[in-house]
Amino acid sequence: MSFSIKAKCQHGELIHRRKTAEAALKKAREMSRAGCYDIYITTPEGRDYHSSEFAELPRTPKVRPVRKSHPTHKPDTP
Repeated sequence: MSFSIKAKCQHGELIHRRKTAEAALKKAREMSRAGCYDIYITTPEGRDYHSSEFAELPRTPKVRPVRKSHPTHKPDTP
């Protein structure tokens, strides 16, 4: 599943797809700087966010690396 970025520009409607919310936001900003307008991001669940609502777009949770713990107790040796 992916995020869709839709916008209008001088050549018509453009649609791009990205895997994460952050990547979709980055592409939407690039499109805005290029002169596109009426920009929407659609989430994998189907919810549309207009550019005025981008602050409300749920972000992809950051995954923390799992640290393996090492036993602190050393076994007794004879």
